[in-house]
Amino acid sequence: MKTKSKSPDRKQFVWPVVGIAIGVLARTNPFYAPQITLEVGLTAWLVEMVLVLILSLHPVTARVGVLVAGLFLPVPCFLGALPIYRFFLMCGMAFTFAAASLQLFPAPTAAFRGRLAYAFTWLGTREVKGRVRSFDTGSLRQIIFATLVLAAAIAVVKAVSASGLWLLARWLAGGILLFAFAEVLTAGHYFITALMGVSAPPIMKSPYLSASLREFWAERWNPATSALVFGKFFFAPLARHGVGLGVFAAFFGSAVAHVLLLFMATKRWGISLMWGIFFLIQPLLIAVERWMKVRRWQLAAGRAWALTALAITSPLLVEPLLQLCELSWGTSDDLLRPTLQVVGLAISMNIFVSLGSLASIRDLPSPKQG
Repeated sequence: MKTKSKSPDRKQFVWPVVGIAIGVLARTNPFYAPQITLEVGLTAWLVEMVLVLILSLHPVTARVGVLVAGLFLPVPCFLGALPIYRFFLMCGMAFTFAAASLQLFPAPTAAFRGRLAYAFTWLGTREVKGRVRSFDTGSLRQIIFATLVLAAAIAVVKAVSASGLWLLARWLAGGILLFAFAEVLTAGHYFITALMGVSAPPIMKSPYLSASLREFWAERWNPATSALVFGKFFFAPLARHGVGLGVFAAFFGSAVAHVLLLFMATKRWGISLMWGIFFLIQPLLIAVERWMKVRRWQLAAGRAWALTALAITSPLLVEPLLQLCELSWGTSDDLLRPTLQVVGLAISMNIFVSLGSLASIRDLPSPKQG
C-alpha cells in the first residue's frame, strides 16, 4: 500500500547536520589518522548499528543516535583496503546514518519488533506479511540467467581495451552488468522471501522494464532510497513550489551523496564528479520526457526511450564504477571471482532485508503517512 509523504519537520534537520559535522571533524582532525583493517571496519559498523538501534527506542536518545552515526561515518576513510571495500563500508555507514536520521521524523515506538517493522516497511509505507513457504523455480531460473549475462558482461569488460573505440564496448558491457546485477537482486528477493515465507517490498524491481525515466528512478531502481531519503527530504519540501524543482532537488541530493561516497572510497575527484554529473543530467531528461508526454506512448516505445536515455548518459556512471571494481576482480582470465563477488553481494543484501522483514512480521504498524 502506497501513501503520500509529508514534508518533514525542518527543525529536526539540525541533528543530521550536526552529525555530519562531527563526522567531518573526525575525518579531518590532524591528531588521529589510523589505518584500520577491513575486519575492524566491519566490527565498527556492527557496533554502530547496535548502538543506533538501542538509542532509537526513545525520541530523546534517537537524537544522540544520529550523532553517534555521524561519528562513525568517516571510519571507511581510515580503511587500509581496496577502494571497493571502502566504498561498500561507506555505503553501510551511510545506510545506518540515514536510518538513524529517519527515526527523528515519525512518532517512534518503544517496542523492538514494532521499530523493526517500521523500518522494513519503509517507515510504514509498504506492507510486509507472512505467506506459505515455497520454492520459486521461476525466480531461480531468472537468477541463473541473470548471472550468466553478468559473467558475460564482466568477460567483455576484462577483454576489451579501456581506450579508443573499445570504450563503447566497455561501457555497453558495463551497463549490461548493472542491469544484470539489478535482475539478480530482483529475482533473488522473490526467491529468498518465498523460501522464508514472507512477502516484502523488493530492493530492485527489474529496472530494464521501465517505460520511462520517472518509472525507472521512482519505482524500479532502488525505490526505497528514492522514496524515503531523496523523496522525503529533498523532493517533498520543495515540490510544493513546483514538481520540477522537487525533482531537481532530489537528484541534486543524490549527486552530492554519490560524489562524496566515491571520493571517500577512491580519493579521486575526476571520476567522483562524473557520477555527480550523471545524476544532475537526469532531471533534465525527465523534463524532456514530460514535454514529449512519454507516459502516453506505447509500452515498447517508452522502454526504448528509457533505455536510450540511460545508455547515452551511462558512461558517466559506468566508467567510474568499473574503475572502482576492477582492482578487486583478479587477473584478466579470472571470471569466477568477480562474478561470485557481484552475485554474493546481491544475495547478501536480499538476505539482510528478508531476515529483517521476517523478524518484523508480528506487531506490524499499519501503513501511514511519514
